[in-house]
Amino acid sequence: MARMPLHELHQAPVDQVLRLLDTFPRRALRAVRWDAGRWVTLGVSGLILMCGVLCLVYPEPVPQIAGFMAFWMGCGLAMFRFSLRFSREDPLVEINERASRPELVAVLLRRLQRDLAADGGVTLKLRSRPIDRGPGSRFSPAGMGKSTAWTLVDPWLTLETRLADGAYLRLRIVEKRRCQSRVKLSRPNATRIRLKYRDVLHVDVRLRVKARRHPELATLTEAEARRCVRLPDSVTFRRLRVSADQLRLQIQVRQPWCARIPRSISSRPERKLAVAEAAFWRARADPLDASRMLTGLLLSLYQMLHVARFPQPPQPPPAPKAVPAPLPKPERSTRKRRGRKAV
Repeated sequence: MARMPLHELHQAPVDQVLRLLDTFPRRALRAVRWDAGRWVTLGVSGLILMCGVLCLVYPEPVPQIAGFMAFWMGCGLAMFRFSLRFSREDPLVEINERASRPELVAVLLRRLQRDLAADGGVTLKLRSRPIDRGPGSRFSPAGMGKSTAWTLVDPWLTLETRLADGAYLRLRIVEKRRCQSRVKLSRPNATRIRLKYRDVLHVDVRLRVKARRHPELATLTEAEARRCVRLPDSVTFRRLRVSADQLRLQIQVRQPWCARIPRSISSRPERKLAVAEAAFWRARADPLDASRMLTGLLLSLYQMLHVARFPQPPQPPPAPKAVPAPLPKPERSTRKRRGRKAV
């Protein structure tokens, strides 16, 4: 099965990695605009080329007519390409899907840039394009054989770097897509294939430290470390491992996510954003901010180191609550009840 291209950098400076990541949004925008005007451009270019051939082969007045037509078709094509470049009706959804992964890594590296080692590099393995979906993709039921359900695994990010305090950080993100196909009879002698996707994001964060610098880490219990983890409501906790020289945290994300939610999103975002972009973010106000989630995971790991170094004193058991005395039963009345006499 063919995969998307993988970009690899080994021990590269942070500035070089950020320059590479900043080129992906422009590539995505250029690719989307090229897809929008590709067939029009090819068709008009073919007509202009044919007019040029007519100018060279046929005598007058055919060259004048062909040159006139080629000139105006060239002007129309230039105006069409110019309008695509500055069009406000860009398909923001596809651009966001193509650029969300590199943008997430860039935001995370910029937040960690002050905490990275001065002479350290970054090892990066990034697959920027997500898995295609839909009947026309390469992962459609036609390419999966006769099975009605399958799982695609896409390990699209591996980030390794050394921090300023000597710790070694390793971040790995894997996307697993579960796809189910069902054939329905829309009308007699006609079938319709319905695809149902379910994406799950697996995040694995490891922090390796020197045991001689953190000797208290070996005495940290898993329950104490678990209390340091802060996760959003839509994130599922999977596993936490604590050893003498390593902290490892694994989570699952089932909610749609974005690299970073703009700060200018408000109740009336049209004041600060373009109309199309505001409508795009307003329709996606629920996605998880992945950059904040990853930053919170790193802070949780360092909170574990802090708790291991400065353990909290054991809390005294809570004082037993005073049980209120039972209320006395009301005295029974000695007055006789009058009942109906038997007839």
